[in-house]
Amino acid sequence: MCRLHRRRTKEQSRGRSLDLWLVAVVMLLVAGLPPLRATAAAPHAWPVIAPMPPKPRQPWPDQVQAYEAAVTLPTFPFERYQSDAYDPQYNWHYKRFDYERFRAEAPQPQPRTYQTVVLENRYLRLIILPELGGRLWRVIDKSTDNDLFYHNPVVMPSPWGPPDMQGWFALGGLEWDLPVAEHGYAWGTTWDVTALHKDGQQAAVTLTLPRAGQYIEASITINLAADEAAFTVAPTITNVSREPVRFAFWHSAALAPGKNNTPSAETRFIVPSENIAVHSTDDSALPGFGHTLHWPADNGRDLSRLGNWDQYLGFFEWPAAHGPFVAVYDPLQDAGAVRVFPDASVRGSKIFALGWQHPLDTNYYTTDGSAYVELHGGLAPTFADQVALPAGQSVQWRETWYGVHGIGGVTQANEHGALSWQRSGDDLDVGFFPTRAVSGDIVVLADGHAVARRPFAAQPDAPFVTRLSLDENGDVPPGASLAVQVQDKAGVPLLAVK
Repeated sequence: MCRLHRRRTKEQSRGRSLDLWLVAVVMLLVAGLPPLRATAAAPHAWPVIAPMPPKPRQPWPDQVQAYEAAVTLPTFPFERYQSDAYDPQYNWHYKRFDYERFRAEAPQPQPRTYQTVVLENRYLRLIILPELGGRLWRVIDKSTDNDLFYHNPVVMPSPWGPPDMQGWFALGGLEWDLPVAEHGYAWGTTWDVTALHKDGQQAAVTLTLPRAGQYIEASITINLAADEAAFTVAPTITNVSREPVRFAFWHSAALAPGKNNTPSAETRFIVPSENIAVHSTDDSALPGFGHTLHWPADNGRDLSRLGNWDQYLGFFEWPAAHGPFVAVYDPLQDAGAVRVFPDASVRGSKIFALGWQHPLDTNYYTTDGSAYVELHGGLAPTFADQVALPAGQSVQWRETWYGVHGIGGVTQANEHGALSWQRSGDDLDVGFFPTRAVSGDIVVLADGHAVARRPFAAQPDAPFVTRLSLDENGDVPPGASLAVQVQDKAGVPLLAVK
């Protein structure tokens, strides 16, 4: 059953500020990937990984590696305020959090060490936290030291989460939310690392939600190739009960592209949709739950720019995700994030941000004033919808995620890369960020005929940016339909945008 109308939302809660605890960081790396454990590991074979992006160093060899590491984070004593709870609809046991007592007693955080799994190639370092919901916590671009995701410096319970649960960690990264919206019951559960594949060219980790009698099983496989600055996420959801089950599955990415760990007012949301539906907001100039708005501008207000948001706003693509991508880009950081997904099966796309002129208080979830925006992707179009899964059946799909930088924005994207373009008179400013090294041609078409062409060579740590003249091969007819196409050396289109 839908939990939308009786959840205690981000938007309804207010908390008090908690003092910042000094972060103690210990990162100990070991070769290979033995079973996760809290005991000391074998002598390390890899450089130290700190919780903040490392200083630039020599490129990683043309291979991908997988290994175990440890990270120490200041952590509030959340277990002290938890009690057992049960959802009979899913035969699911979870922990209810007493946020009011937590706020009244105001405990302080203490250092706690967590085991992580790391996938790393020459471009990216992926850090996974199995003990905190199996989330993909950090993705670091090694050429820029940019973080793809927001990363909270403290593990702190918030008043947000599903009904009667609360205590959700706005820890950052990419988390897995099921079987109810919003954030589900599994965000704080320790997930098992059940499979690892590594051969130098590919490394993959499969995270599995422990089987504890729930009617729904879930596993997530995260894969990184040696030559790509993108990674794939492949969820598998299985109904292990004897009856059909209706449920929700969403993944939630907290983002702050660049180095500031906080989005700027210029942060842009790139959504290939003409309409959106409001989930929640305190902005009196906007309609409430379920009402639709034009996108990207409604009544002359450009909603794609974060700085134009007065207060918090959450919205869905309407009537469903249009695909095949959605993106966030901060021009001041010249960095962003791209999600590429199969919209035929993954029909939910949601954006949330804390607001700008009068945002939600960051003291609800962190101690350093950092902020984030969210990209949600789900099987159903909205939080008010669920999907039905017959007994014994599974649903699975694969998505591609990557950070993008150096091209000023995102106009179109797919698994090959992201393309930006802007027209100025008879000129086009074009940028292309590839997910792997590639060369070919950038072609401008007017009514299907090539009017400009530029050879290019690009790689993830050196995106291609150029200015093309529309007069290169003659005048463009008035009212002509323009398109920009990225072709490989064989002339095969990789990416195109009108």
